[in-house]
Amino acid sequence: MSKISLLDAAEMMAQTYARSNTSEVHTAIDVAGVQAVYLKNGTLVIPGTNEFSDWFDFNLNMGGATTVDGHGFEVVAGDSGALWHAGFLQHAQMVYMFAKGLNPKFIVGHSLGAASAQIVGMSLRTPTIAFASPQTCRTRDRLPNEGWVINVCRIDDAVCHVPPKFLGFRTIGSRYWLRPDELDADEDHKIHNYADLLKLKRIKDRVPTSWPA
Repeated sequence: MSKISLLDAAEMMAQTYARSNTSEVHTAIDVAGVQAVYLKNGTLVIPGTNEFSDWFDFNLNMGGATTVDGHGFEVVAGDSGALWHAGFLQHAQMVYMFAKGLNPKFIVGHSLGAASAQIVGMSLRTPTIAFASPQTCRTRDRLPNEGWVINVCRIDDAVCHVPPKFLGFRTIGSRYWLRPDELDADEDHKIHNYADLLKLKRIKDRVPTSWPA
């Protein structure tokens, strides 16, 4: 099976945010706030919001009309019966409709895009790297095909801790935590800072350098 470097995946995401890879784009979607780019190399790139403040304001779905146990996060049941954060599932469903006919070799997501990537990657059974991943699913049971997904998170990135674990939320797939030398609340969520950490030897020694590992 083909593999993708985690560092290459992070750099693809950074280029997508900067729109410096337009010559490498095969097709893309930008509908109702959902963006995804399918590259000529067969990688589906799902960006999100590159600033935590924007992510919190627009994507957390707190205080929705439908809540569970009064915790304030809107959740809905997916086809499997598992409970998902409603905003993440809605985003993922739109990306899935775009991606399913493309048969991507790899999926890369960041932030809100990482939430969507978890769901789409599991559904399509496609090797998936999710950076700055929020916790998407509210179920204790492991779901089929979670093994296709790897999450790469910084310990100082607040997005990676919401919705909170004590309310039953978790990520899909495996998860690796990156620890910077110094915590930086202003830089912790940006994809280029994830890429910088992946270049460090101490990170390479404990985190897979490519996926599938």
